[in-house]
Parts: sequence; C-alpha cells; structure tokens
Amino acid sequence: MERLTIKDRLLLVGLFLLEAIIMFCIVPKANADEISVQVELVLGLSLALMVSLAILIKHNRGRRKTILPIFIVCAATYLQISYCSLFYECGVVICVTLPVFQLIFGFLISKISQSITDLCTGCSNLMFSTIWANQMVGFLWFHHESSDLETVGIASACALVGVVIVFMISTIMIMKFNPKVP
Repeated sequence: MERLTIKDRLLLVGLFLLEAIIMFCIVPKANADEISVQVELVLGLSLALMVSLAILIKHNRGRRKTILPIFIVCAATYLQISYCSLFYECGVVICVTLPVFQLIFGFLISKISQSITDLCTGCSNLMFSTIWANQMVGFLWFHHESSDLETVGIASACALVGVVIVFMISTIMIMKFNPKVP
C-alpha cells in the first residue's frame, strides 16, 4: 500500500499542471489544416492509449483484473471527441454539456482507481480527451461554419476552460485519494 504525504500529493498536482500545459500546447488549434489534424488525432490518441496501457500493466503486475476497468474508463474518455465531432453544429450546447462528461468520467476514475498511478493515468487521459474535444469543435466549426480568427480564439478559450475544469477535478481527486487495499 502506498503512503502519500501532502508533499507527494502537491508534487503530483504540479506535475499534472505541467502535463496540462504541454498537452494544451501540442494539440492543434482550430485553424490547422485537415490532414495534420487527422494525423495528429490518430497518432496522439493511439500513443496516449498505448502509454496508458503500458503504465497500467507495469504498475498492476499480479493484479490483472484491475487493469481492464481503469483502461476501459481511460478509453471511454475519448468518447467526448466523437460527441463533439457529431454535434459541433450545436455550438454553445456542446460547451455546456462537456463539463457533465468530465464530472462523470472523473467520478468513474476516482471510484475504479486502485492506486495513485491508476488515478493519474485516468486523469491524464481525461485531460487529453477534453482538450481534443474542445479543439475538435473549434476545428469543425472553423472549417464548416465560420472561418475567422474569432472562432480560433473561442475554441482555444473553451479548451482552456476544459483544462481548468479537469485540472480542478483531478486536483481534488489526488488530494482526497486513499489507496484501496487489494
């Protein structure tokens, strides 16, 4: 069983903030070209899921039954991107409903996580999927509805708000986390 001090938890929160900033910067903005967005989406999400699976397998040796539920939740967080891609024409409705997805996935991650590694892996996937979902709405809106700089700014602002929401949810989960005894 892991014993986490306040210092350890604050270090994890700081690392998570750094990760959020890096993820926010590497996801293409709304005015990127279609080919690069499609390639980066497939490569980025594939890489994120493969790294998550590798971390979960390495950390949960001997407890194989704990890997599948948290990995399913990690993969399910990417449903936000599909949701945003299908309903991007709804505009503000998407931005209002995404926090509901984030709260639901955050709750599932906190309930299923057996260790701090599981929790941080789930939170990282939630962060990455949230940024991609918000930028995907902006990208589709920019290329199909209104190709102006205001769209790029609004999409970036929505993605930033999503980052803040997921960061706060993740911070609360990290600070309140109690490891479950296997």
